[in-house]
Amino acid sequence: MLYASDGVIQLWDCFLQDNAKGRNSNFHVTDYHVVRAVSPYFMWHPTKPSTWFITWPGSAGKDNPSGMSRLITGTLLRLEDLTVCVHTNAVEFHIYHCVLGLPFLRQGGYTFYHSNPHVLSHETIPRTKDPVTTIITIPDYHVTKAGWYLSLQANTFNQEMLPGYPNLARPPHCIWEYMEEQKELEVKFDWFSSSEDNIRAEVARILKKRKSELG
Repeated sequence: MLYASDGVIQLWDCFLQDNAKGRNSNFHVTDYHVVRAVSPYFMWHPTKPSTWFITWPGSAGKDNPSGMSRLITGTLLRLEDLTVCVHTNAVEFHIYHCVLGLPFLRQGGYTFYHSNPHVLSHETIPRTKDPVTTIITIPDYHVTKAGWYLSLQANTFNQEMLPGYPNLARPPHCIWEYMEEQKELEVKFDWFSSSEDNIRAEVARILKKRKSELG
């Protein structure tokens, strides 16, 4: 955790006080609920406008929260994408401080919220940047009924529906997840023992991939 020492807490407190303007500068780093999220900056084929996908509630609640521990409008959130840190050798660590706003959209398994941005940083040693998006997407199981009045729309953010669950979805893939899946497919396919139909399907997949890469 970034809050493992008093020195780290003081570093982030100073960063927030210097960069979060107006009434937002009254908050301290420990006031924010830490949640795991997928940063929009490394999503494969990101949708415009893009969004942060919350994947794990962290200190904001339980994995299977009761109504009292679900995220509500006005909650101070610190969204952290640990996978970016891992796959960039700790060069980047995407962190977004904000206040959760009002819901405005529902898609399969998720409710989409506006947010009031405080500070965004892309680096392990914090440095403020302008956010590419202020939209936050939260799994339905971790939000209140505030957004249930919204009609359910078709999925447009490349999220994957879970087989057998009509209202559960995984967040969009990051670049490295897509590359890892493609590598697994290429390694697993056996050209010698596969049936003729499977070989045709694999050839079609390769041609489609090359066409998309060439634009």
